[in-house]
Amino acid sequence: MVEITAFEFASTPNIVFGCGAFAKLPSLIAEKGERVLLITGSSSLQKTGNLKRLTADLEEKVQSINLEEVSDEPSPELVNKLAEKYRSPAPSIIAAVGGGSVLDTGKAVSAMIPCEDSVMVYLEGVGEGKQHSGEKVPFIAVPTTSGTGSEATKNAVLSRVGENGFKKSLRHDNFVPDLALIDPELVQSCPPDITAASGMDAISQLLGAYVSTEASPLTDSLALKALEMAGNSYYLAVTEGKNLKARADMAYSALISGIVLANAGLGVVHGAASPLGGYYDIPHGVACGTLLPAAVNKNIELLRKEAREDRRTESYQFLEKFARAGALLNQEAELGRMDVEDQVEKYCDMLIDILQEWVEKLPISRLGEYSIREADLRKIAAETGCKNNPVSLSKEQIEDILRARL
Repeated sequence: MVEITAFEFASTPNIVFGCGAFAKLPSLIAEKGERVLLITGSSSLQKTGNLKRLTADLEEKVQSINLEEVSDEPSPELVNKLAEKYRSPAPSIIAAVGGGSVLDTGKAVSAMIPCEDSVMVYLEGVGEGKQHSGEKVPFIAVPTTSGTGSEATKNAVLSRVGENGFKKSLRHDNFVPDLALIDPELVQSCPPDITAASGMDAISQLLGAYVSTEASPLTDSLALKALEMAGNSYYLAVTEGKNLKARADMAYSALISGIVLANAGLGVVHGAASPLGGYYDIPHGVACGTLLPAAVNKNIELLRKEAREDRRTESYQFLEKFARAGALLNQEAELGRMDVEDQVEKYCDMLIDILQEWVEKLPISRLGEYSIREADLRKIAAETGCKNNPVSLSKEQIEDILRARL
């Protein structure tokens, strides 16, 4: 009898998913309160006319609407500014409609409006270690990209870019959005470069959580189906932006990536994305997407060395997981017998190949395009965490991963 490993599973938002679901948003907002703070990105909603329709419908249902636009990844200064601006009188509901940066901004502002102090004192690793009470303004998250999964997580990632920069989380169990509304139609206007980077971010989160040392049967089952959908639709979502099925598959995959990362953690890819995003003005999705093939290649290379003597080791079990992911991303759902060694070898190689093919064929930038140079790698590697990575990596091995995408 196989014993299921003990695990815990964090709460998820109430989820409304489906094409056309955006039309429900005004009524869902109005159910939460009369004073609305609406946070959006700087372009997509306006260009499509969705912002005009949303505010027109809201005006018929609520007492007041305040609108804020976010164009960059959120900083502590921005969060403090918005929290101070809307602290009195506080909104009864905050809705963020946009990419991961917009959602993280809304999440952080909802958490900081009830507080009198700076968000800096609560940030992990750079703050004062003060514990947030968890009190917040009710929050609705509506993603317009398919990547970060922020609509399903309890943390808001804030950054300060520069020589002494950082990228750190404001985190509390209560910060999970009260409602996540995912409408694949909203993502159809997302340009190919953002679609490519955000999609690889979602895949990196699904794969990272699946091979995490903290994975559970529940996170595995969620991640595997989402990886299958991503394998079917990622390339199409980038190259055929109006393909609604592909957009829906990736929107679902991104949502699930947020749920599984919140419960299983991630490895070296996101560990490196943190210092990269602090020191350089590189979008999070680009950092994760561009590093994923090299990181997977390095992990598999080291696991193969560790598993060479004994296939019963944990290392070989991780190889089997990488192989399953490789089959799914290559649209081969029927794996055959995964206890056959050549099958594992075959699909691990296929995983490396498909990820490399994607970053070469699709518009995903290299690190060098953001002024990152060979001389910077040691500093980045020194601050790269890989807590839940399936294999222990040296700083030199992390540098190898970074160097592969300069």
